[in-house]
Amino acid sequence: MAKAIVLARRPHGFPTAGDFERVDAHVPAVPPGGLLLETRHVSIDPAMRGWLDDRPSYLPPVGIGEPVRALGLARVVESRSDRIAQGAIVRGFVGWRDRFVVDDAAGWEIVPDDSTARLGVLGLTGLTAWVGMQQIAAPRAGETVVVSGVTGAVGSVAAQLARIAGARVIGVAGGEERARRITDELGLHGAVDYRADDWQEQLAELTPDGIDVDFENVGGPVFEAVIDRLNNHARIALCGLNSGYNADTRPAGPRNFGYLLTKRVTMRGFIAIDHFGEADACATELAPLLATGDLIGLETVETGFDRLDAVFIDSMRGGHLGKLVVTV
Repeated sequence: MAKAIVLARRPHGFPTAGDFERVDAHVPAVPPGGLLLETRHVSIDPAMRGWLDDRPSYLPPVGIGEPVRALGLARVVESRSDRIAQGAIVRGFVGWRDRFVVDDAAGWEIVPDDSTARLGVLGLTGLTAWVGMQQIAAPRAGETVVVSGVTGAVGSVAAQLARIAGARVIGVAGGEERARRITDELGLHGAVDYRADDWQEQLAELTPDGIDVDFENVGGPVFEAVIDRLNNHARIALCGLNSGYNADTRPAGPRNFGYLLTKRVTMRGFIAIDHFGEADACATELAPLLATGDLIGLETVETGFDRLDAVFIDSMRGGHLGKLVVTV
């Protein structure tokens, strides 16, 4: 037998404990080509909230009674695959399960170790930041870059990549202390505290020459304020709209949408799972930066399988820094 946490009902607004249920799951025999996996670490990501809603998206919604979908690392306890050996560490959609069988090993990626960095800078987090900042935003030395959600997993890496490229980087954070920490620890050029009454004035003061690149993770009023300050031919990498993930209806578009036309702005939305084929190239580029300390992988690690739902619920209100992982 194994443990799982399943979706009991679809959340309305912010998720609550009653939206999830703990169940015992039977572990079947491993079929030819399959694997028995034991979960080591589970990634907690804002995108998971959208997967719980029954509405069109890039992945089908989690079904009622199904384990909550989540990326993670697992150890191979038993293998009947020619490609993956017993004892290997693999990365994929482990879900909220502690032990489980997969019929086909094809969708699982072998990784060198089970460090939490394989879910952060050297995982989907790093790939998301790398694709959005390096390939889409492509900041140049001397340009001004704004990164919203800068204290989060993706935003903190994206901001550092822009700094490494020689850009002037301004982060948007929630709270004076978080804004100070992200500036001091990641070497950014300034940070806007969006919870302050004068956050708009802060943004204007920190971007006196306008904004050339916006790496957008949040949406909402801050996104509108950034659009107001975009320079002609600016670029927007549209990574996420976290401010609307707990709304029962999709948030309205920015009131100043027309500026994207008059300022000749390029905006591209992207989903990291479309770029899995570039994961090795990304890790090859980011690993040396991580090793030398030029790139810092901020992370918050919690412990305990039975805390998965509570950690996820808390994450919807922010408060943690960097990549959020639960070690099970």
